[in-house]
Amino acid sequence: MCGKTFESEANRATYCPECRIERQKARARAYVEKKKNNIETRTIGGTDVCPECGKPYIVRSGSQVVCEDCRKKHTNKRKQKTNAKYSAKAYDMLTVYVKKGQKDDIKEFAKRHNMSVNEFINLGIILAKEKLSKEE
Repeated sequence: MCGKTFESEANRATYCPECRIERQKARARAYVEKKKNNIETRTIGGTDVCPECGKPYIVRSGSQVVCEDCRKKHTNKRKQKTNAKYSAKAYDMLTVYVKKGQKDDIKEFAKRHNMSVNEFINLGIILAKEKLSKEE
């Protein structure tokens, strides 16, 4: 908030101690305002409606946003978005065509050697480059 540089024991601290106190006060004021205006707040043990499937569920933690049945699907959606962003930043995409019927053989071979198909193909590229470099 203030832009000051600070050191902290906590590795996830994003605000200096003064700004952190101000944020906590603002959050507490917002909560009191909600209560005063009868805006519904979620309580642990209370019920809420799942935005994924529409079924009511019992709130077990403050960070819970979906019912138990939809939790895994919701988490996977979030991970897919995060992984896609990371992959777009960290990797270039290359499409590889293989002869009909070879795809499953390649998958199985890579799996037998405890590798993903991507790792297997990257290893093949590295080995081919090394071999061709020696021949030059």
